[in-house]
Amino acid sequence: MPHTYTLNCIDLVCPLPVAKTKKKISEMQSGDVLEIIGDFRESGENILRFCENQGYIVLESQIEKDKYSIMIQKP
Repeated sequence: MPHTYTLNCIDLVCPLPVAKTKKKISEMQSGDVLEIIGDFRESGENILRFCENQGYIVLESQIEKDKYSIMIQKP
């Protein structure tokens, strides 16, 4: 049964959110979902690029002003 995890990247700036996302995904199983939240727009954009380049499934993404919320699934 897939699990859903939340990664809090509030108050973190690049490259930490991408590095933490990469580490958490490596610990997850196929089908698991990760929600990443943060407050540095550029980090959200970098996380999206990283996930798309790695072939992860982006289920939802919202980037507004300085806040972002991204949900991805590990294939």
